Amino acid sequence: MTAFVSDCIWACTSVISVLPIMHALEALITVSTQRKKRCLLYVNCWLLSITPILLGDIVNLLVLTSCFLVSVLYACEGSLWKRLAVSTLYASTFFSFNALRDNYLKPYFFPKMYFVVTFPADIVSLLQIQLFTNTISLLFALLLYAGIKKFAPEKSYTLSDSLWKLLLLLTATPFGTILSIFLFFDGNTAISVYTLEHSSLYMCVFIITLLSFTSLLWCIRVLARQQALERQNSLMEINRKYYEAMEQQHFEIRRLKHDLANHLQVLSALPASQQAEYIQTLEHITAGMQPLSYCGDATVNAVLSVKKAAMDRYRIRSEISIKIPAELPFGKTDICALYANAIDNAIEACRKLKESDRTILIQSKTQKGLFCLKVQNPVSDFAITPAHSAVQTLKNLPPTSKPDKNNHGFGLKSIHEIVSKYDGELELQSVGGMFELFLYIPLPDRIF
Repeated sequence: MTAFVSDCIWACTSVISVLPIMHALEALITVSTQRKKRCLLYVNCWLLSITPILLGDIVNLLVLTSCFLVSVLYACEGSLWKRLAVSTLYASTFFSFNALRDNYLKPYFFPKMYFVVTFPADIVSLLQIQLFTNTISLLFALLLYAGIKKFAPEKSYTLSDSLWKLLLLLTATPFGTILSIFLFFDGNTAISVYTLEHSSLYMCVFIITLLSFTSLLWCIRVLARQQALERQNSLMEINRKYYEAMEQQHFEIRRLKHDLANHLQVLSALPASQQAEYIQTLEHITAGMQPLSYCGDATVNAVLSVKKAAMDRYRIRSEISIKIPAELPFGKTDICALYANAIDNAIEACRKLKESDRTILIQSKTQKGLFCLKVQNPVSDFAITPAHSAVQTLKNLPPTSKPDKNNHGFGLKSIHEIVSKYDGELELQSVGGMFELFLYIPLPDRIF
């Protein structure tokens, strides 16, 4: 009966400790909302917490690493490199703590009855060991959760694949250190693993690898802030160009108003045969003044004005239809990224075509509680299966034609991340030689 009570207490306390572990993981990476995926990840987080990591026992380390890695790849969202980096970082942190717990803390507090072949005769002592193990594991999980909540970047942070590769490389160092200790540890020639006289070197290594989690978490925070600043700077640059163009247009309007009296005098003095030609000349002058106010959202106006100038520069015909009566309830940098990346991709595709085929159609509106954006452009040598989702087609998209391929080609991935952030959908399809990007995002009930 006492053993049964002991097992129940152990099960309850160990299961409770998984909750902060899961919440801490969700602060670093988006976990799927599907129940079966979350359950699988929950079980592996539980195993990560309770599995003993003993010097000389490499089996638990390898099996647990494989299971946790597979569960993160299956249950979490984001790029492959992000999931690999986060799973390796998380696993190495818990391996370091478990190694300290099982090889140093438990033998220190229970020197006579820890690590015996059979259960201690005193069931109460066994219960004490189990409660001690779960208690310190729970305290570590709560400390980990508090630290991540305080120092982790905002949940909507994004990093490029190149930065996640760098973080994976940095994370591989502490993980490889732990793995090498277990691979090369020889319990037969070294001091017995079941005593308190372990080499202080191992303990120092475990502490250092545990502390490396803090530095790597800080790296993620700094890099996320840097990318957010780059987005803000991009938006500021677009706004600057927009206001410069608006100021120039206002100057042209004032000049035309000033010259209007002179034009009327010239028209009245010209013979009837020349008046039509003079009017056409005036119409040509005013036609060159592009509209800077497409809708009720200033950020959309700024992006479209700048991109319209870029399309004109590359001799791309454009048809723009925007029906957004008020400011959109999304982050300005996100709005900028959605429109700018979608139009930039269309411009890049059109530049590969001859001038007579260069056309971009842009439609955007808010209707029936949804924000929608559609961008169409002709394509020559690329087609994807109609009505496929972004997840299915991102890997099949053509590579960027820009010279710096390492720092470009993330436009559609950025769009997909932003759409997912606001619980929207992104669809890509090619029909009749036209590539179409279509996205929609739910709007709050009180908006539009």
